Amino acid sequence: MLPGYPANPDSPICESDYADRTLREIAFATGLRIGQFPAYDYFGDGSFYLLDSPGHAIGHLCGLARTTGGEESTFVLLGGDICHYAGIFRPSVHLPVPDAILPHPCLPTANFPLCPGTAFVELQKARGRDSTSPLYDMTFGHDIPLAQHTATWLQELDADDRIFVIVAHDSTVRDGVDHFPESLNDWKSKGWGKTLKWAFLRDLKAYWKQQGIM
Repeated sequence: MLPGYPANPDSPICESDYADRTLREIAFATGLRIGQFPAYDYFGDGSFYLLDSPGHAIGHLCGLARTTGGEESTFVLLGGDICHYAGIFRPSVHLPVPDAILPHPCLPTANFPLCPGTAFVELQKARGRDSTSPLYDMTFGHDIPLAQHTATWLQELDADDRIFVIVAHDSTVRDGVDHFPESLNDWKSKGWGKTLKWAFLRDLKAYWKQQGIM
């Protein structure tokens, strides 16, 4: 992005934005990668990484925060605007829709799971999609083809049960976790990674009813 406008007429930032400030632009040239993402160890101690995630916006970044250490290290991936909805990167070839989902996405207090089974396969087939393809396509961003490619990197990390993926506009996570000043560090022991993974399927409630599986 540097230098800013007007020195660089094509820059999305202005020179006045950083006048009299020390501005350091992160360079992902160290060879460090986390999955497919070029990464930068921000504090140099493995506690927090910046992930180069282009597409939605110029210079878009994700954050990967270590939440527990040792042999059972866990992480929260702060996805920002890498995707605007969980159904844009789920399901995937790395993470197919499970046979049974509990708690039930549409009936959280029910003692029985949602079993999407062939109903989801048929839904995707009717839309010209494979059962391991995401529910929706990406439609908004600076460079949509690039953003879609970056989303495939996210899918790989999303399939790792040590990583809790949170994107900025995911209402299912908003509704399902403790809020600041409470901590997310014990997300895995509380089961949030599993219980919220498929919660977005609540948005297909009318379809599940039509298919007679809820």
